[in-house]
Parts: sequence; structure tokens; C-alpha cells
Amino acid sequence: MISYIHAPVLAACFFTLLFMRRWWLCIDRMGFSREVGRRAPSLVQGDILAATLAIVPFLVAAVDWFGITLPRQSAPIAPGIAAFISVACLGGCVFVLRNTGERFAGHWAGTRESALRTVAALRIIDAAELAHALEVMQQYQEHPAARRAAAELSRVIDAEAREVRK
Repeated sequence: MISYIHAPVLAACFFTLLFMRRWWLCIDRMGFSREVGRRAPSLVQGDILAATLAIVPFLVAAVDWFGITLPRQSAPIAPGIAAFISVACLGGCVFVLRNTGERFAGHWAGTRESALRTVAALRIIDAAELAHALEVMQQYQEHPAARRAAAELSRVIDAEAREVRK
């Protein structure tokens, strides 16, 4: 009877996978897949990890319900252990997706909007980083003392110089 704990876990994993797939389909249909992958590689990696963790309970439930004996096992997996693995994988998936905010919506319109918000946020972050870099470069060019200090820090060391003992 404990193996029926898989049903709500599988439902949660199914909807998580559905929302993730819908979001990535929206990103792909708008043509921003490469841009999002380039600007936020951890977003892609986190979603791949979360999807993997969301797929594992389906496999564990199949192994438990059908009594499949895994390699190097003498008996099928115990229902309690299978339920624990499923719940742990769902918990890991939720942990990986903890900072998604409003990225996953329950309908297509909300998903498109969240995809556009994500792309806009990534572009704003890149623009802010560029503005800061330009400001630092401009400050460096305006102050001659900063140029001299940088020149002193970047001295060339002779590779053939001998070590002198004290």
C-alpha cells in the first residue's frame, strides 16, 4: 500500500516537467534559446538537473509497481525505499528550482510573458555590467596616478634573472 505514495509525487513531477517544457518551448519559438544559454548557462544547467530529478520518480515507480529486479539485486526494491527515493528526487527538483520565481506559469500566455521577462532581465543585467565596466575604464583613463600604479603592478619579470640569497 505504501507504493501508492508515488501517485502524488508523479503528478507533481509531471506538472513540473510540463511547465519547464512549456517555458523552453516559448523561449525557442521566440528565437532566444542561444541568447538565454549564452547569458545564463546556470539556468540551462539547473533546468536540466531539475528535469533529470523529476524523471527519476517515474522510473522508480515503474520499478516498484512492476516488481523489476535491478542488476545485482536479489529481490525487487522495497516499497518504502522506492517511496523515499521518489520523494527525495522531488525534493531535490524543488530545491534546484527554488529561485525560479514566476518563470513557470500555468498557461501559455503567462509562460510567454515570463519568457520575455527573463530575456529582458538578462539584457538589463548585461547592459548594467557594460555600463559599470565603461565607468571603471573612464575613471582609469582620467586619473594619471591610477595609470602609474597599474604600470608599477604590471612590471615585466626577467625570466633569466638569478635568485639572490639574503
